[in-house]
Amino acid sequence: MPDTVSANPNPHPPARLARCAIISCSPARRARFFLVLCESWRSAPMMPADRSKLSLRAALFLFILIGIPAAARSATLEDSAKELARKILAALPARENVQYEIRNASSLKPEDVARIEQALSAELQAQGLHVAPSGGASAAVAPGVVITLSENWNELVWTANIRQGEQSHAVLMAVPRPAGDGATAKAMPLTLHAEKFWDGPQRILDAGLITYGRAQSWLVLLLPDGPLVQNIQDGSTGKVDVPRGATASREPMGSLGFADGSNTIWFSLWTPPFMRICKVDLESQKVLECLQNDKDNRPVDARFPMMVDGAPAGPPPSGKGLELVIPAVCGGTSQFLASGNRDDTEPDSLQAFEIGPNGSVAISVEQNFPGPVVALHTGATPRAIVRNLTTGNYEAYRVAISCGQ
Repeated sequence: MPDTVSANPNPHPPARLARCAIISCSPARRARFFLVLCESWRSAPMMPADRSKLSLRAALFLFILIGIPAAARSATLEDSAKELARKILAALPARENVQYEIRNASSLKPEDVARIEQALSAELQAQGLHVAPSGGASAAVAPGVVITLSENWNELVWTANIRQGEQSHAVLMAVPRPAGDGATAKAMPLTLHAEKFWDGPQRILDAGLITYGRAQSWLVLLLPDGPLVQNIQDGSTGKVDVPRGATASREPMGSLGFADGSNTIWFSLWTPPFMRICKVDLESQKVLECLQNDKDNRPVDARFPMMVDGAPAGPPPSGKGLELVIPAVCGGTSQFLASGNRDDTEPDSLQAFEIGPNGSVAISVEQNFPGPVVALHTGATPRAIVRNLTTGNYEAYRVAISCGQ
């Protein structure tokens, strides 16, 4: 039964169970209960209850049950952050220092995330802990806490993964949405979910996880001068030696093309107007072939399974920048993702749009990121490359799209 909590501190049943309470919770979060007199462990005639005592206890219990959801709804993001801090504190080893990182994978605005971080940090410090962002000098000895702010259809879901050495455990907490946020999210037909699967100091143009059979999988990072391949099973890493082509002064672009059920991958490196398209064997980490270009530096062969990172026709929506056409989902048509149009010194976001008779219409809330979105790539699941403004690292995300109704 959802929203039901059971606690039994005594593993051995009592000799006699005089009463049992059955509590049900409706989708509107209104509690109903039935108090039943019963004999659980032996057959005996049921005795009548004292109605005056039963009525008083029932009224008091019902008052408490009704008050709990109201209190939860009235909690602010700061109150919830303080509660999460206390849960983290209870799970931490007895140390004075803690390294932390907050990742926002929800529709919360950057200013909301900043409020949460401030309240959480203040509460931990009030409890006698010294807190600092991840990556400090004491990171090797202090416990590390990665806090992920995510969400489901009804509420926010916050997870704190606590790591110290080889030991790790998680603290999970459901948080009511801020007033007015739930209605907005439910009104949108699509929801975006961003999952980070890599981050590091290397500047990357694209990234992907490739699985072949049951025992082979690779992480491929497309760098400006070619792919870097890591074998996930044994951790070995190798740089693919790409035949040198024409050079140009403009910033390079590139993307990966995945062939299902294969241990090979295509990639493109494009420094306008020059383009290189090559096929790589992931096991040997060697280039198998590169396609020839015509006189205009365009590939003359169309055998490679490259997904076209196309943008919709017409100007982008107001305040938006990068665009990526996506396959229509949830019964829609002409859908695309768009990043913000901020500069490289500010956090960014992605939002889904649909082209209608009167122009582009937003069909999801914004999915926030800790820095500018520098590249968008299509595929079975769209990919976003982000430069984190706090760490300076590049990050690769899978962007899952689900129906919001």
